[in-house]
Amino acid sequence: MQIKEKFSKLSKTFNKDVHEQNQEHEQELKLALLSSREKMSNLLKALKQGLYEREEELKLALLSSIAGESIFLLGPPGVAKSLVARKLKFAYKDAKVFEYLMSRFSTPDEIFGPVSISKLKNEDKYERVIDNYLPSSEVVFLDEIWKAGPSIQNALLTVINEKLFRNGDKEIKVPMKALISASNELPAKEQGLEALWDRFLIRLMVQGIENKDNFNEMISEKSNAYEDSIDEKDKITNEEYEVWSKKIDEIFVPENVFNVIHYIRAYIAEHNQKEENAKSQIYVSDRRWRKIIRLLRTSALLNDRKEVDLIDCFLIRHCIWDEEEQIQTVYSFVNDAIEKHGYTDLEESKKELKEFKTEIDRKTKFVKDTRKTILESVYNDYYEIIDSPRQNVNLIRQTDFNNLSNQHRQLYLGYLDLHYYRTDRRVCSNHYFYDIKKGTETSIFIDNIEYQLKTTTQGEKLQLIRKPHLAVEKNWDEWVENYLSVTEKMKKEIEEYHNKNLEHLRTNLFVEPALANIVESHIIETRKAIEKIELEIRETQNNYKKLQDEEIVLSEEEG
Repeated sequence: MQIKEKFSKLSKTFNKDVHEQNQEHEQELKLALLSSREKMSNLLKALKQGLYEREEELKLALLSSIAGESIFLLGPPGVAKSLVARKLKFAYKDAKVFEYLMSRFSTPDEIFGPVSISKLKNEDKYERVIDNYLPSSEVVFLDEIWKAGPSIQNALLTVINEKLFRNGDKEIKVPMKALISASNELPAKEQGLEALWDRFLIRLMVQGIENKDNFNEMISEKSNAYEDSIDEKDKITNEEYEVWSKKIDEIFVPENVFNVIHYIRAYIAEHNQKEENAKSQIYVSDRRWRKIIRLLRTSALLNDRKEVDLIDCFLIRHCIWDEEEQIQTVYSFVNDAIEKHGYTDLEESKKELKEFKTEIDRKTKFVKDTRKTILESVYNDYYEIIDSPRQNVNLIRQTDFNNLSNQHRQLYLGYLDLHYYRTDRRVCSNHYFYDIKKGTETSIFIDNIEYQLKTTTQGEKLQLIRKPHLAVEKNWDEWVENYLSVTEKMKKEIEEYHNKNLEHLRTNLFVEPALANIVESHIIETRKAIEKIELEIRETQNNYKKLQDEEIVLSEEEG
């Protein structure tokens, strides 16, 4: 009886401990999820110990891994590319890691595991032993990836993009969270590497340490930068990773972010159309744009936001270049799209205003043309022949021209003799007959070739202005009121954004704080642009209200 009671009491104590442990675990998970940003901040702070001038590489490597994407580091040997990768493995609790330095002699067995001899012998199955190799790993670092052979690279395509690996007759899910690859060169062109290169979403240039103090500290550092110095509570658990992965897709993507992307795509298209860029085309696949959106959502989530913001869009800079020479170009594309078109696209508003002003002109302004073209009389009773066939034949008598018909006539033509003339007459008759007939009202045919006669214009071109009907004016007033209500709403939203959300622009975990200046500048300029549009619409309204019936003679430029 005592043993039974003791066992019962022990059982209750055990169950209570298990329950408390589960509750404690759930509470820890909830706390971690309540502030993803705080956890990321603590983790990044711990990870960067022993790293110098590699904070951006580390941040983007961590971000890409949580987004489920891959990152490529380009740089010469000895600039801590591998250290960034090895640091990242400490970010995940109990993570299985696989590292490999590729060469042209590397075989699939070395990457994906050797073929199981027992399976092949006893079951006639071609199956690899994947434990401790890439297909069973969560953090993977592949150095000098472009040196690998086609068999390895082809298998990596599905592993990177779909997280699947075909092992014998089975397709297994690869648990890989992070894939970092590195090389001191970009993939060679026309070698069939484009598809694999496209799988690496983030691309970063890594250079040597520039700051003198950082360099001195790095070469004299006593501690081992390759040791795991991360507190267990700061590491990312599988449960957290799975929850984040699901929540990423719930992050809202506002219209202005799509607008920025469309402008970047337009800039790229314009770049590619220029002849001088024929050999340096920028190509961003639809798949890459989809992955970019997930990356932006991940940044928003880990910064404790429910929607993507303009500051996240700066991450696009690292995702759309193919060659080193394109880096500054795509940086300017992204910066320009955010600075000029980030918050709201005013082009549609400007288009509506232009159409409104066109409608006002169409209903209030009419052109009356009283002008007519007549032959110009020269030297009293002659018309001048333009581009005459001969130097001394350039005049025809008005009476002769008026008597012309469609039938040919033999006529003398005149010319102006500046040297020899009798009394006060300056026009002389040529002594040759010409075969002449009438052309149009202002032309003649000389020997079957048409020549124009000199003309002049009489009359005026008038603009008739009519005051709009009261009903029409009322409709226009309603349109102006609706238009101004929209612009007022825009200004209010900008003001709210500026007051409430601007602070987080400078504290984004994955974007340089200085880039927030571009967003802030855009907000200020957008407000000014809206106010300028409002002024224009009010001036337009004032102008149509002042209209009175009148006639105005148009100048030559206006006509």
